[in-house]
Amino acid sequence: MVKKTDKLKNFEKDFEELERLVDSLDNPGLTLQESLDIFEKAVKLSGTCESALEYARQRAQALAEVRGEDATQAEDTTDGL
Repeated sequence: MVKKTDKLKNFEKDFEELERLVDSLDNPGLTLQESLDIFEKAVKLSGTCESALEYARQRAQALAEVRGEDATQAEDTTDGL
């Protein structure tokens, strides 16, 4: 199983590859089989990128919640002054 941090580390490379694959589908010289093979790779990479983005979203949300708790705690301590 791939670690979550590895997914983030490879996101840019994977996204660039996904863009390259999608662009290559515009080639009118591709056979149906070649197009399907490229499409299959693109779908798999899309899932990998989506998973990395979801992990990043959850992590950012957790950090924002922690930051919100820190601000609330700071307000509670200053209210007592």
